[in-house]
Amino acid sequence: MKLSNLFATCTAMALLPAMAAQSDEYHVVVLQALTGPAAFIGTAVADGMRLAEQQINEQGLLGEGNTLKVTYADDATDRTQTMSLIARYANDPSILGILGPTSGAVAIAGASSGNQYKVPVVTTTNTPEVLDQGPWSFILTQPPEITIPYLVDYAADVKGVKECAIIGIRDIEAYVALQKQFEKLMTDKGVRITTVEQVGGTDSDFSSVATKIATSQQDCVFVSASASQGANIIVQLRQAGLDPATPVFGHNAFASPEFLNRGGAGVEGVTFIADWVPGGYDDFTRAFATEFSEKFGHEADNWNAVGYGGMLVMANALKSMPEPTREALRDQLGKTSEVRVAAGQGSYSVDEKRYPHVGMNVLTVQDGAFVQAPR
Repeated sequence: MKLSNLFATCTAMALLPAMAAQSDEYHVVVLQALTGPAAFIGTAVADGMRLAEQQINEQGLLGEGNTLKVTYADDATDRTQTMSLIARYANDPSILGILGPTSGAVAIAGASSGNQYKVPVVTTTNTPEVLDQGPWSFILTQPPEITIPYLVDYAADVKGVKECAIIGIRDIEAYVALQKQFEKLMTDKGVRITTVEQVGGTDSDFSSVATKIATSQQDCVFVSASASQGANIIVQLRQAGLDPATPVFGHNAFASPEFLNRGGAGVEGVTFIADWVPGGYDDFTRAFATEFSEKFGHEADNWNAVGYGGMLVMANALKSMPEPTREALRDQLGKTSEVRVAAGQGSYSVDEKRYPHVGMNVLTVQDGAFVQAPR
């Protein structure tokens, strides 16, 4: 053997342990509502994350030799189950971070637990109170102060509404926050709020509220509720005789197939904000739409896109860590900047308050489908 070849062989053998040390398996948990009241969001988010996980590993996005390992679990929108699972995963040193829980109903408790155990928790909800629990908690979706202005500007400046009635859910904090932000910003625009009606998160009979609003004078109705409940409210408003010309608005909880399935023709013309433009709007988002459809056999929806982007944000933080520790992951999540995602307007960043910024789109229901609202 030539000396040069022997030297090369010995050098390569000497490097093997070091090279192996540089190859890591990054283990994270996706803790979403796969059952329970928030399952219409959680299952879709989880599917988007599954596609991203597959692509991250197939394309080697975490660096040569590094792999992403994901455990999927169900928070069931249940506080006790959420707390138990976070405690279990926090006590597994191989797990670097948790993507979830889904709903604001359990996210604050989950965030508090994550900070107690010092494990990064990225909740799906947009509730800023998650961030108040400590530096280990993050929100995946944008808070109302970032998203609602897109809807208010459209309602006041494009549609020119002057008087608006509001129906909100009194006992789900995320929906209360969205309602209050809409009310405040519309008032700032000079729009008069004619009435604010509140219902329970498990109510199904809205005939009294619907009749009151349908027989009152307003040129706008805003509904802050889940997809299925919001559709039910709007259908009952129509049945009570709401003027068909009165614009009805909602937030991004409506950006779910569940809204169309429950509402049918009764939600035609409803306008709302959404993270995802159905079908995509450029090469990146159209590629996501195609690949998602091929994998799951149906079109991607808003929460599929949100989940897909959430896993890409996590991967960006993982690959940027100087070492694979929870502390390093926490720090990198707080530095997230310009990560390309399918949701919003394409680029995901986190500001100094740990608020995410990705932009929003305004959609409407037209012929039983979601389309961009006309300007």
